[in-house]
Amino acid sequence: MACIIIEPVAGNMGCIPPKNGFLQQLRALCDAHNILLVFDEVMTGFRLAQGGAQELYNVKADIVCFGKVIGGGLPVGAFAARNEIMNHLAPVYQAGTLSGNPLAMAAGLEMLQQLNNDLEVYNRLKDKTDYLHKGIKGVLEANGIVHQINQVGSMISLHFTTEEVVDFKSAGAGDNPQFKKFFHGMLAEGVYLAPSAYETCFLCNALSYRDLGATIAACEAIL
Repeated sequence: MACIIIEPVAGNMGCIPPKNGFLQQLRALCDAHNILLVFDEVMTGFRLAQGGAQELYNVKADIVCFGKVIGGGLPVGAFAARNEIMNHLAPVYQAGTLSGNPLAMAAGLEMLQQLNNDLEVYNRLKDKTDYLHKGIKGVLEANGIVHQINQVGSMISLHFTTEEVVDFKSAGAGDNPQFKKFFHGMLAEGVYLAPSAYETCFLCNALSYRDLGATIAACEAIL
């Protein structure tokens, strides 16, 4: 086996955090069998921490893929790897039609500089997401609505199901008609959520506690 490619925190079936020790065991397994460990940090990179999920879970991959946040809102993709891996790449001609696009590079560089100058933003984002999590959970529980909320840092997802959501199968067991009803109800109240139960919501620093309070109030209004 050449490599194992994995999202350290899954984001396309809702937010699915890794089980305790899973990434560490995976790292050890790859080391034992000389297998490359590749992290898809397109969602988690620079979002969960300055060092992404690798920093959050203290597990280093051999190769890491980035996107989204690294572009500051513009389309940018990148990958990084250990020196001995990148040294195999350097002698080979690498090019793309829009590689190094000046506008995207400027936006991405500014984003990374902003993060470097304000690392406390990650704590603020987590605090805001915790606040939203607690508020939505309280409203749903008060109305007797069965649900699960998954959260890692500023990533959060809501599932209408009785069972813990830990993988694609359990995510698929959720009540999608209920989620659809919830989505359209929130939209009518002026809150635009990700339209699928399989999507993860990402909080940004521009959201104020007033905005989050209004979101919680909207949830209460539609139930």
